[in-house]
Amino acid sequence: MSTVNSSTSSSYVSSSYVSGLTDLDTAELVEDAYNAKMEVADTIEAEVDELELEIAAFEDLQDLLEALEDAAEALTASAELDSLRDDVWVGKSAYLSSSDANTTASDVLGVLVDDEATVGSYTIEIKQMATAHRLGGDTYADASSAAGLSGTLSLVAGDDYTATDIEISDDMSLDDIADAINDQSSATGVRASVLQVSDDEYMLVLSAIDTGQEITFDTDGADTTLAASLGFINDDGGYANELVAADQAIFSVDGVEVTRSSNTVDDVIDGVTLYLYAEEEGTEITLEIDEDASSVYDAIEAFVDAYNELRSFVITNQSYEAGQGADEDAVLFGDSLLSSAVSSVYDALSFTENSETYASLSSIGITFDESNYLVIDSETLEDALVSNFDEVADLFSLSTDTGSDTLLVSEADGTYTGTFTIDIEVDAEGNITSGSVGGDSSLFTISGNNIIGAEGSVYEGVELYFGGDSSESVDVTISSGLGNEMVKALDKYTNSSDGLISARIERLEEQTTNLEDEIEDVTTAAEAYAEDLTERYSALETKMYQLQLLREQLEALWGDDE
Repeated sequence: MSTVNSSTSSSYVSSSYVSGLTDLDTAELVEDAYNAKMEVADTIEAEVDELELEIAAFEDLQDLLEALEDAAEALTASAELDSLRDDVWVGKSAYLSSSDANTTASDVLGVLVDDEATVGSYTIEIKQMATAHRLGGDTYADASSAAGLSGTLSLVAGDDYTATDIEISDDMSLDDIADAINDQSSATGVRASVLQVSDDEYMLVLSAIDTGQEITFDTDGADTTLAASLGFINDDGGYANELVAADQAIFSVDGVEVTRSSNTVDDVIDGVTLYLYAEEEGTEITLEIDEDASSVYDAIEAFVDAYNELRSFVITNQSYEAGQGADEDAVLFGDSLLSSAVSSVYDALSFTENSETYASLSSIGITFDESNYLVIDSETLEDALVSNFDEVADLFSLSTDTGSDTLLVSEADGTYTGTFTIDIEVDAEGNITSGSVGGDSSLFTISGNNIIGAEGSVYEGVELYFGGDSSESVDVTISSGLGNEMVKALDKYTNSSDGLISARIERLEEQTTNLEDEIEDVTTAAEAYAEDLTERYSALETKMYQLQLLREQLEALWGDDE
């Protein structure tokens, strides 16, 4: 919990002095008078301290409720096309296993799955890896001396690149020629390097950037004389020294042979990218795609942790000892807003789903202990996620269903839950003319293919998308979930613009400002009073001094009359 430390010090420094005439300590008198006035300010300052502690406590409560709301929202799916969703319930995981006990599956195949991948199992066998084409040229005794060749070298590797002419002059060395080729590699798809074969032999080597693509020199009838002079091709146009052939990747998926030019393949299994690492013909790699139960478990655990943090705060602020009252740390003891927020949280946690499998938190192994903290039975929760993933999702998350493939719920951001039948009317051109429930067409508005719940109606926040071309009546079911209920319950407290806690903090800050203004007014008045007293005492001292002088003068004139 945040704490506020503050202290008030009242003092007034006077220039008065102790007079031998009056024996008055005017500085002390002024200080006492000033402090008496400032007692009111000290009382107000104590009120300010209490208000600041209360503000800090409400800020802590706001943070804790927002954390719980965020954790709940992570468990709440959006009502939209599955292909557009990115919530925790659509995440996927991939698992690899090998038919050969001596072969590690991940050494042969890598895999990346996205949310659009379909749950299932695939058998993959890699028969041939895609390789990058490599050609070697003639050898030279020196890589840095002029090679004595001149002309135009035209080359390209693959359809994704462009044949480019590279001018070579007779004063260029092998290193120079390699540099000239590399300057155009982004256009040609070909890289060059100089390989030292022995102490006095150097070879210019060409490599295709992409696998499965052959390096060619005669595109569009280009002159191949220089390519032949460098030793890359024979007189008949064939490769003179092919170091590595431009092989395609060959693999099978569930027995169907597939050929690709790259070892990275993302167009064979929807939502899956395969990374071919090694050729292992005869070894089958099994790829299993499943829901990402591990991420969901983490999200549920984060939700429980967020609630337990809030519970600790509540216990602190409800601490009470008979005969002594509330604990000094219980800043919000008995506060109605705290009680209301806690009640809303418990109501959401007691949500029950109309399900025979998992109807409540306890059914998936999440229960309250004796202090009302939530505890997870990890074995029960893990079993629920593995065996009935969708049912656990329904417990936490918003879910929708329609009785027609032509209608889907694209949004459900309002408060409506339940089932209704919407009668959709279309004209001869297939345009939607109305969407009514129980004969009332004012409950929904039409915008193209979207049927939108009217503002102020029970269906506000509901948006349907209709893809049919004829009139029909469709049953629509929108079911809430525990996470969704928690988000809706907490929003009225956490909303930064009009939330109850923000409003309370704002009022407390206004009170604090007003009290601080009062303190300033009291202080100003006390200082003015002290200044006035100082002036009065000073005037008194001056008068007494003048009288003393007069007495001394009279005594000097008339003598001592004793």
